[in-house]
Amino acid sequence: MKLPNKLPPASRTDKRLLAASVIILLASAVIAVFAIRSRMAPSQPTYVSDFNGDKIEQPQGTLVPGVAGSSDLINRMTAIANSEPLTGPLADEVQAVAQMVTNCPDYSQARRDQMNYHIGWLLQPNTLPKQMLIALGNNVNGRLILGMSTFTLEQWGEKQKAANSCLLPIGKKLNDMLAANGEERIKQFDGT
Repeated sequence: MKLPNKLPPASRTDKRLLAASVIILLASAVIAVFAIRSRMAPSQPTYVSDFNGDKIEQPQGTLVPGVAGSSDLINRMTAIANSEPLTGPLADEVQAVAQMVTNCPDYSQARRDQMNYHIGWLLQPNTLPKQMLIALGNNVNGRLILGMSTFTLEQWGEKQKAANSCLLPIGKKLNDMLAANGEERIKQFDGT
């Protein structure tokens, strides 16, 4: 088949269809460009505070647990940072436990260090690392005492739960402190 050398002139309808097609193509291109640019445009960053109080940019599409929108946590962090040393009956009990820990040779050095950290944090709450506040929840004193009870229970277990171990009276004392501070007692210390 042989093509003619010259095409017939475009009709009025052909010109209108061509114009409409070009307009639709250009409109589609403009919409596509705006859609792509809006996704690429930098959004205003949201800032949150990290555990050290530094401002950091919040990753998009995520929430920072315990920080984003949590005025309770911020209030607790501020209160702990500005708190005075512990006084009163709880301070006396913590001092008594500190003396018992010092006098008890059944603690390994690692467990003794853990106990002393918790004792220090109880007596000087402003030294408590900020990242610990999330883990401790709303009952900071009770959870620190629970940690001490757990360390003592583990150490006592390594000593085959000997009834004559100096760890047992410490565990019993910590149990009384747990109950007074809103935490459950450790059953193993009550059963002996």
